Amino acid sequence: MRLPDGSIGPRAKCKFCPKDYSSSRNGTGHLRRHMLKCMPAHGQVDTTTQTQLQRHPDGSVTTWRYDPEHARNCLALFIAQTDQPINFADNVFFQELITSAFCPQFQPVSRTTTRNDLIRLFGSARDDLNAELHSLNVSVALTSDIWNACSKQDYLCVTGHYLNSDWKLTKRILGFRPMDYAHTAENIFNVILSVLETYEITNRILSITLDNASANTSSIALFVDRNIPQDGGYFFHQRCACHIINLVVQAGLKKVSDRVDRIRDAISWIGSSNPRFQEFRRHCTLNNLRPRRFQTDMPVRWNSTYLMLENCLPYDTTISGFYNMKLAELGRPQSEALTPDDWYVAKVFVEFLKIFYDATVTLSGVYYPTSCEAIHRIVEMSEAINNYRADEHLGIAVVAMEAKLKKYWSTIPLLYALSIVIDPRIKLSGLEVFLEVIGLVALKPNHQQNWRHSRSKQVGPFSNAEKKDKSASTSSTQRSGPSSCAELNRYLEAQFDAVEDKKELDLLLFWKSYTHRYPVLSQLARDLLVIPVSTVSSEQAFSTSGRIIEPRRSCLTPDMVEVLTSLRDWEHAKKRLQNQTIDNELIQNFNNLYVDEASGSGSNQFQN
Repeated sequence: MRLPDGSIGPRAKCKFCPKDYSSSRNGTGHLRRHMLKCMPAHGQVDTTTQTQLQRHPDGSVTTWRYDPEHARNCLALFIAQTDQPINFADNVFFQELITSAFCPQFQPVSRTTTRNDLIRLFGSARDDLNAELHSLNVSVALTSDIWNACSKQDYLCVTGHYLNSDWKLTKRILGFRPMDYAHTAENIFNVILSVLETYEITNRILSITLDNASANTSSIALFVDRNIPQDGGYFFHQRCACHIINLVVQAGLKKVSDRVDRIRDAISWIGSSNPRFQEFRRHCTLNNLRPRRFQTDMPVRWNSTYLMLENCLPYDTTISGFYNMKLAELGRPQSEALTPDDWYVAKVFVEFLKIFYDATVTLSGVYYPTSCEAIHRIVEMSEAINNYRADEHLGIAVVAMEAKLKKYWSTIPLLYALSIVIDPRIKLSGLEVFLEVIGLVALKPNHQQNWRHSRSKQVGPFSNAEKKDKSASTSSTQRSGPSSCAELNRYLEAQFDAVEDKKELDLLLFWKSYTHRYPVLSQLARDLLVIPVSTVSSEQAFSTSGRIIEPRRSCLTPDMVEVLTSLRDWEHAKKRLQNQTIDNELIQNFNNLYVDEASGSGSNQFQN
């Protein structure tokens, strides 16, 4: 090609427009930039990008090509999943990391673009969830609780629990709506109803599990008064079991607070000065104990008190000896000294609390039925109370806990009773034994009457999702009544030798396999087992402070808070990661405090 100076030389001429560019050894970036602009303008698609090989965890290898839109979607979901700020991609160091170490083609994404991507992904995911709920045609159990933000804006989180096509428990946040008014029964009812209307599932609601606030109980009455669900189905409502356990434990902690306070003060004082701790460290070595620090508990989380005492007990003699010696040297009053009775109460109380700790973890599960576990845990707690009631030092705390337990569970919820009856290892006779252990023998006739009442209506109340229209369900109920009773009697009299001796039994899998033999009871079991007895995961169940939105989320609009919270839950649900049954980070904070002999520092540093 003739150059501008009249000489002949190489030039790069575009195939789609008259422009030409220099050809040199300095690179071809300018040609690439023109191609990316020119080809789309002339209706052409760039097919020259070389693909790369991608190795998957299962060992397979596929070709991969950078897709900017897919990268943006993944980035937006990552921000929602990990609670990152929306402007996370604006960070120049993040951009440098991605372009230099992972993908040179990565294009920076602005905060506005990320926000729009999040809203678009939320809308698409909500449509998919709506389609799934209607394709499954199942009953939905609700849980609801209040979230607080430092901006003084409260939110009502409404969560749906249902079975998918494989009979696996599924949990999804259905709505995360702002509570702009007082937390009255009417306002709570209206927010929950608006969420149900969004998904058009008002008549498929089987139960609502709420915390113990009086307004929540009153809001349930509004559902009943306004005939929701409208086809006459039985509507369960129960208080959050984990909240009740929390109240029971708090009642006991108040009665032993003076002894717990002395232990807390001792370990806090030992760790508050580095020279003092170094002296305590030498004291541990002399007593053939591995030196360590101790973390104090958090007043709003009773499991932290449990973990604090549990970690202190192996060092009880060493802590007392060192602390009391120092008090004497300082001339402090002996009333502040640790006594053997303090450690005895701590030891017994830790053993006692473990039953409540394990019950909280079990009943806050997500991917297994908890309604059938509730009575088991109540029995264990009742037996523990009976065993420790006469203890000289712990009796006053146990009596207070017993009073609180009876306040909320003097009458066992019908859901708990029905759910235990559909366990083939227990049935109705096993329920009677459990009630005797708990000390509620007088309740047996009531539950038998409730069971008879329920079985006479079981096609209607427990299988609302199977109804195609009201007239069809009415005729079905009339036709199925006698056969349903016969089916129930057949089940109660049957022997299930294969499962009777099993300590662990997947009830959902059991009833799925008996669908053809017990068609009505299997649907009853499906509906009962999907109902959760707790509104919170266990790390919140131990807390008295409620659920709190992260400060960086508090400054966002309510709509954006719902987008981020819902997407995070839905993405965790895809990988079945919602069941955070144990707060591992908290446990590590208390356990990993042993001192490194070389440096004299703990493996996990804390200032007490």
